Amino acid sequence: MKQHEMQIDIMQTAPREHIPIISGNNVSFSYNEEKIFESINFEILHREFLGIIGPNGGGKTTFIKILLGLLTNFTGNISYPNPTLFASKKEIGYVPQNTQININFPIMVIEIVEMGILETKTFGYRVNNKQRLRAFEILEQLGIQNLAYKKISDLSGGQRQRVFIARALIGNPKLLILDEPTSNIDTQTQVEIYKILKTINEFHTIITISHDIPITLEYASRILHINRAIHSHEIPHIKLNKNGHICEIDIFQDFVENCSEGR
Repeated sequence: MKQHEMQIDIMQTAPREHIPIISGNNVSFSYNEEKIFESINFEILHREFLGIIGPNGGGKTTFIKILLGLLTNFTGNISYPNPTLFASKKEIGYVPQNTQININFPIMVIEIVEMGILETKTFGYRVNNKQRLRAFEILEQLGIQNLAYKKISDLSGGQRQRVFIARALIGNPKLLILDEPTSNIDTQTQVEIYKILKTINEFHTIITISHDIPITLEYASRILHINRAIHSHEIPHIKLNKNGHICEIDIFQDFVENCSEGR
């Protein structure tokens, strides 16, 4: 059974609307005596593609760790206002920037994906046939089923990133968070990864942390700018019909042209 087939019944009761699944109210957090956030408010919406941008040290990673439940000593309140759509941080899949997997370790792709459903407390536990089939289905959806028995060290950076996305997806999370999913990957592969994430977004809420503003604007439905405070921005209606490299200057120039034309 394919991933989208498994989720049809759930999504029939969850229309594609701007429904909040996580709400933060007056959330504050400090490292020792240094305030990172003070009384911030935010919402994560059902099946949105949310891009998080902001300077280093501004609190992006702290924000994600709070969502994941890795940092609990915050004040304020984080709630799940629509529990039929999202009810717990356990329903989050996470692809960190540093995967903590030694790529030189002789482990196969299929084994890495299956790690996403193994619990460390169940020593000696082996996946069953149904679980292995599920792993192969996800690899197929990501276009890398032919790599299942390849060693992780034999893969390119883009292929490895797809493997780690597959590992996060095998637990069938309702929210998928990715920290710099296309860092150290060539431009063409970046686009391929984001196209895959856009497809996944049909059935999962997506959050990406990225310093690559152009590609984030291309695929995200909303932006959160985090720099000790949080500001939400809808994606502007800007079309960048340019070839090759696109940088923030291109975006600014296109924005000015659209504003001068009254668009």
